[in-house]
Amino acid sequence: MKENKLFQVGTLNSLMMGDYHGSVSVKDLLKEGNIGIGTYDGLDGEAIIVNGKAYDGRADGKVYEMNDNDTLPFSTVSHFDENVEENNISFSSIEEFKQKMEAYLPSHNFFYMIKMEGTFNVRVRSCFKQKEPYEPLYKVACDQREFQYEDVDGYVIGVYCPNYVEGMNLPGWHIHFLSKDFSKGGHILKVDGNNIKFKINQLNGWNVYLPHTEGFSNWDLTEDLKEKTKAVEGSSKK
Repeated sequence: MKENKLFQVGTLNSLMMGDYHGSVSVKDLLKEGNIGIGTYDGLDGEAIIVNGKAYDGRADGKVYEMNDNDTLPFSTVSHFDENVEENNISFSSIEEFKQKMEAYLPSHNFFYMIKMEGTFNVRVRSCFKQKEPYEPLYKVACDQREFQYEDVDGYVIGVYCPNYVEGMNLPGWHIHFLSKDFSKGGHILKVDGNNIKFKINQLNGWNVYLPHTEGFSNWDLTEDLKEKTKAVEGSSKK
């Protein structure tokens, strides 16, 4: 049986508590997948991995292609199977996107990776790189910049995680944007698009790399951070 697995670096709870130390290099991450999302060492921007290359949408409003030696504390990637059916979708909000995607999820107990291409109106955010000693993510989420882009050709890359991974990852959809000219990108706060092409992969495995950092080794990672995570995930200043 052909396996297509989700490879994950770190855990969401450790990131929420402030473990921003990169533990896996871009070079090693790309061995595990050619598409995905995440963040970089020190919480420096929003990672968008597409077509086997890693990009960083930073709080200065620019996108940078990352080097092999750059590292990530948290990321989810997979090897995307392009040989699946292509579909089209139109939506006026993230909420409508999630609602319409229900028709394409045969089960909520699997992971999914989605690759969308088209023209979007999108609002994204990105955090500034943090300085040590690191504060918890729910405290630094306000240390960010937001950018609104209209009629921009680009990619929306997203991961769907089942509810049972609460604390390890974010249940539901987590989506990032990257423009086709690689100049704009970030974590999506708002988005709409018409006649958007997309392909989706159901993933039948999950591998997690656990970082060997002091924080991860010593913190109590059982704290319920659900409400704080929701606030960080969708927080927008407008």
